[in-house]
Amino acid sequence: MKTSLFIISILIASVSFSNSQASKTTSTINQAWERLGSRTVTMTADHDEIVVTANEGIFTAIQLRIAKAPIHLLNINIIFGNGDNENVVFDQTFEAGSQTRVIDLAGNKRIIRKVNLNYRSAPTQKGRAIVSLWGKH
Repeated sequence: MKTSLFIISILIASVSFSNSQASKTTSTINQAWERLGSRTVTMTADHDEIVVTANEGIFTAIQLRIAKAPIHLLNINIIFGNGDNENVVFDQTFEAGSQTRVIDLAGNKRIIRKVNLNYRSAPTQKGRAIVSLWGKH
């Protein structure tokens, strides 16, 4: 009986340790990337912008994540806090559930004022795409 209780205790401890390690990994990922905003693109226009507030902080990289429907992203223009801008060309279709490559920001740590999106509807367009902007500190 004591042996059974000992084995059960060991199993519970290992599951608890495993879960705490998974939580730390998820926590680390969430700390590295921060959601800066999103835009539901209507496809009746060909451009939109995602405004980032100054209190969001400084970032070293950004990434766009696509949800709900595909979008053909032509390019984005990143406007920084000091007025400088950086244009990034994609000219490719992103399916729902996908993301762009990680875009390292010129000058390393930068304040982002807004990101302008230029796009067109994807050939298999069904519904409205949601484009979310994520920043890495």
